[in-house]
Amino acid sequence: MILTVSHQKGGVGKSTLAYNIAVELSKKMNVEMVDLDVQQTVSAYNNIRQIMGQKPLLVRIFSDDKEFVDYVNEVDEDTVVVVDSGGFDSSLNRIAILASDFLITPVSTEFTEILGLEKYQSILKQLEEVSGEKIVTNVVLNKINPNQKNFNDLIDFVNASSNFKLMDAIIRRRVDFANSVAHGFTVRELDKKSDSSRELKTLLKEIKDKVGLHGKKKD
Repeated sequence: MILTVSHQKGGVGKSTLAYNIAVELSKKMNVEMVDLDVQQTVSAYNNIRQIMGQKPLLVRIFSDDKEFVDYVNEVDEDTVVVVDSGGFDSSLNRIAILASDFLITPVSTEFTEILGLEKYQSILKQLEEVSGEKIVTNVVLNKINPNQKNFNDLIDFVNASSNFKLMDAIIRRRVDFANSVAHGFTVRELDKKSDSSRELKTLLKEIKDKVGLHGKKKD
C-alpha cells in the first residue's frame, strides 16, 4: 500500500502532514517512509525523533528513477509506504504519483492555491495519457486559518475537476504542528486533547476508511 502526499507546489505543508500520518500509522502497522523532497524535511524530523529517544521511522531516500521503480514494485502488501514528494515536478515525483494507491494533496485557501492546483492538474492529465488510467488525488484543506469558515471558491474549483476529490477532514494552522516536529513528535504525541490532535485523528480515520487500513497490523 503506497500513500503519497503530493503537490507540485511547495509551502503547502506536505512534509509535516506526511510525517504525522506516517508516525501515527506506524504505531499499529508496518510503515516505511520515502523522502523525495530535496530539503529532506521528514528525514530531519525523523533524526530529531531518534535523538529525543522516540522510535524512528524507516525512511528511504532515492535519487535514481530505476532504483525507486524497483522499490515500489517490490513493496510488501503488508507494508504501508508513506511518500513525501517534493514541491516540484520531477520524474521521481511522477513515479510516486503513478505508483500510489492513494494520493493526498494538501492545499490552503489562498488564491495562489487555485493557480497551483491548475498546474498540478495539468501534470495529472499528462500522466493519465501515459498510463491510460484515471488519476484522482484527495484534496485536504491544510494550514487553514482557525477562524476561517468560508472555502467556497476553492471547494468549487476542486469539485469541478475530475482529478480532485475533497476530503472531509480539515487541518487548521496551529502552533502545535511546529512545536511537535521540533521534538520529532506528532501533534497527537504532543497533546492528545488538543484541537490539532483531534483534527489529525479525523484525517487518519478518513484515510483508513477510504483505503481499508483498519485490518492491517504490525508483524
